[in-house]
Amino acid sequence: MPTVDELQKEHEARLAALIAELAGRGADSNLALVRALIHKGVHLAADQKAIEFCALATFLGEMIGHAHQLLHGGDKSAPAHRDAAHN
Repeated sequence: MPTVDELQKEHEARLAALIAELAGRGADSNLALVRALIHKGVHLAADQKAIEFCALATFLGEMIGHAHQLLHGGDKSAPAHRDAAHN
């Protein structure tokens, strides 16, 4: 039986084709795609009772750190970005 990590890699590979089809249509479209994927993922977790709330919150917190590293790298001298807000 495959592990959750193995299943995740399989799902990500299948999603990659759809993401490649939808991405690259401009900044607003890319942001909307990211938001849609996260929103649908949260609904999948809740609707299918795929994960307990605290575990989901922990995973999302880890993904925030992961996103920050991907978008800003390890530059600790970079200025704070307090002006960014949810829109």
